[in-house]
Amino acid sequence: MLNSDAFMARALELAQAGEGYTSPNPMVGAVIVRDGRIIGEGFHARPGEAHAEVAAIENTREPIAGAEMYCNLEPCSHSTPHKRTPPCADRLIRENIRKLYVATVDPNPHVNGSGIAALRRAGIEVEVGCLSERALWLNETYFKYIQTGLPFV
Repeated sequence: MLNSDAFMARALELAQAGEGYTSPNPMVGAVIVRDGRIIGEGFHARPGEAHAEVAAIENTREPIAGAEMYCNLEPCSHSTPHKRTPPCADRLIRENIRKLYVATVDPNPHVNGSGIAALRRAGIEVEVGCLSERALWLNETYFKYIQTGLPFV
């Protein structure tokens, strides 16, 4: 049976499939697990398209209620005039995910812990920090831009 690190490593691998296509958004991958086996996977392919969490849900052929999800970045929880996709946290709540493993909090001021807080308020267990260093490295350009407003050079 695979462990949390192995499932998060798979989410990070999926996230890399968006490299060069997701900017200005981060590269994000998601894996849905039930009883120690992967039942769904997804990644954010391009701005305006489904985020990784939703792509994973849509690529699953069985109900996901009670399953776990591994995602390298905190799910978004906001709507703004320029945002083209609905909040992922709301979708995870509706789908009744049992537990979410997140590698890193999203430093975007529109998110920054609010996705995790919304999930916890809904009774979903959230664990933060699994393979966080790898996740930070993967999206270092995104993190620098969001935190400083400067490009990564």
